Amino acid sequence: MKEKKASNYISIRESRKIIKYNIKMMRYYEKLKRRKLAESDYTVKMRDENNIVEIDGLKTCFFTDNGTVMSVNGVSFDIPKNKIIGVVGESGCGKSVTSLSIMQLVQAPQGQVVEGQIRFNSDAAGVSEDGKKLGYDIAKMPTKEMYKIRGKDITMIFQEPMTSLNPVFTIGYQLDEVTLLHDKSATKASAKAYSIELLKKVGISMPEHVYKSYPHELSGGMRQRVMIAMAISGHPKLIIADEPTTALDVTIQAQILELLRELQRSEGCSIMLITHDLGVIAEMADEVVVMYAGKVIEHGTAEEIFFNPKHPYTIGLQKSKPLLSSDANKPLYSIPGQVPNPINLPDACYFKNRCDKCMGKCRAKYPDTIELSDTHSVACYLYGGETSDSAETAEHGSSETQASENTENVQQG
Repeated sequence: MKEKKASNYISIRESRKIIKYNIKMMRYYEKLKRRKLAESDYTVKMRDENNIVEIDGLKTCFFTDNGTVMSVNGVSFDIPKNKIIGVVGESGCGKSVTSLSIMQLVQAPQGQVVEGQIRFNSDAAGVSEDGKKLGYDIAKMPTKEMYKIRGKDITMIFQEPMTSLNPVFTIGYQLDEVTLLHDKSATKASAKAYSIELLKKVGISMPEHVYKSYPHELSGGMRQRVMIAMAISGHPKLIIADEPTTALDVTIQAQILELLRELQRSEGCSIMLITHDLGVIAEMADEVVVMYAGKVIEHGTAEEIFFNPKHPYTIGLQKSKPLLSSDANKPLYSIPGQVPNPINLPDACYFKNRCDKCMGKCRAKYPDTIELSDTHSVACYLYGGETSDSAETAEHGSSETQASENTENVQQG
């Protein structure tokens, strides 16, 4: 008897069951956001007071008509103070959804944070009785309380400034709004003066003219500078930059990145830089988080990730970079296969069908995170258990070659 082929077809009965489940879960999580909580209910101890944000086991999903899409599936990493953390990976790997979860901006009611902690190190939270620094768990925080943090302590620079700025209001009106919202002592005159000062700080010439302009009257680079000015207006502790240079040409990209680095130093804040451009990561980031299919698969310093990559996916990303010395007649390397369907993912390595080093245990259970050093970790069976020694030998050649290519690329850059 022939086996029945797997089908993506959903029957009417299954569709009704999914819709019923979605409505139930969406109502449940939306109710949690509206409930009234005392501050102590969402106040937690920070693991390290030198971290501005600590993400632990974060799960964010979307309830769709085809099933539950787990966009962020157990993500854990820290954002230290005064550091730039780069988050890199293919489109759809969960980078932007992770950042939106931190901001409580995941598109509701379909999108919901269902599990995990996002601990934000807030000065207002104070210190516990035993001397531990306290913070707020954003995952539990009511939406009304989040208004006090979002746009002031945690801000975001979006990917496309034209869709982020309101086309019917002037630049000055939108900048003043941020100041007036978070600073109750500010007047219209002081807010205007501060907005013009911010425009000067981000390198905009004729700030008084730009203050009166509408978004469509500015170029892409100037709109992005306005977004950066808006992001730093409240002296934030964390700026989330979601691919801030994607819509810009190369020369303007360099200017925006240099501006972000200067502001990070002068303002003393942290930056979570989300991008798929490894060149941007190499230039900007202190630490790098590599994501794939909603999980963190490798985490380390920029030097460790670029000169000693361990996960086969990270190595594949490095090989995909074009070099000046590359043969123009040969096509660029591309990782074979496709990202797995995020609905009903199996408890196994998500990269197994695309990996040339896949072994039997990769199909059994998702690998645990292995600590290679104090700063470098990887989720791969090649570096854990009985196969670790042989894996190190097998990887030595490819890692060494990759390191030399990366060194050459950095020198050329």
